[in-house]
Amino acid sequence: MKTKRRTVTALALVALALVSLGIFRGERRAHAQDTLPTGDRISFGIVGITQGQTARINVANALTPNDPNWPPGPTRVVMTFLNSDGQLFRNRDGSPIRRAAMLERGQATFLDLNFDEYPPGPTRINLRAVVTVFPPGPTDNALPPGPIVPTVEVITNANGRTVFALSGPPAVRQVPPPTGD
Repeated sequence: MKTKRRTVTALALVALALVSLGIFRGERRAHAQDTLPTGDRISFGIVGITQGQTARINVANALTPNDPNWPPGPTRVVMTFLNSDGQLFRNRDGSPIRRAAMLERGQATFLDLNFDEYPPGPTRINLRAVVTVFPPGPTDNALPPGPIVPTVEVITNANGRTVFALSGPPAVRQVPPPTGD
């Protein structure tokens, strides 16, 4: 009788422990599909701009037209700037400074952040460029982000000359699919 009572008590404690772990782990997200598109986030180090300068993110799709190793179709890229706190840079009306584009093979695009378009404040803006890449076709996490070539440059507004430019190898990590932002 004692053995049966101990067994029941032990099983109840194990069940209680499992339920407690489930409660304290937090909520889990459920997805309707198991093949949600993911992107690669390409993040550059922090750079600073000052009066009379513009920071520019350039992105080129370096795929050749007939490359059989990649699915056909455009590659979606989203370019943003983050401040030194990791928050999205916003323009005067509060909307994030970002650009989304569909790049066909061989095409390029850019996003500018001009220091002079912001109200007086600090004498220097520190920012970090981030490019998120969503390859065409079914997502295959084995594909590297190689065909997308991002660079960051700082330009002098008065004469259009590049002060300096940054190119890879930047840090790359996978991010979840976009949420419709």
